[in-house]
Amino acid sequence: MKNMKRLMLRSFILMLVMTLVACQAPKDKTTGWTSESGEVRPGPKTGKAVLALLGKARQASKKGSLSTAESHLERALRIEPDNPTLWLYMAKLRLYAAKSVDAINLANKALTLSSRKKSLSKSSRRNLQADCWRVIAHAEQILGNPAKAHKAQDKANSLSD
Repeated sequence: MKNMKRLMLRSFILMLVMTLVACQAPKDKTTGWTSESGEVRPGPKTGKAVLALLGKARQASKKGSLSTAESHLERALRIEPDNPTLWLYMAKLRLYAAKSVDAINLANKALTLSSRKKSLSKSSRRNLQADCWRVIAHAEQILGNPAKAHKAQDKANSLSD
């Protein structure tokens, strides 16, 4: 029984890691919005305080301290509550923490804000939205909703083309 629990836990962790790797946004040449690896980044108008908090959140999440990372992101969101990239980061963090329903809600918030954001270029908006749909797809898959997951992945793919 104990071995079965370990096997299930390892399988879940492996599935979560594979899910998160697939959540990466497609590469975009727009400066300020993506890194060389294709990761969606905050735009050029993001304040220095928010960028510092994001750096701290990334460091904390790399160390496995999700609650500390979440705390830094929450502070950043209080400073820039209309920044869709911050909401996407929070959605990904919740996905890492196996809080799939929260991840879906936060990704939807990022989608809503990204469609209102006039400072985003068309390609930046599409990349951000594609990444949101990937988070939703993976969360739905974890929740056992393959049809919803497939539909969300299709939306992500249509934005990535």
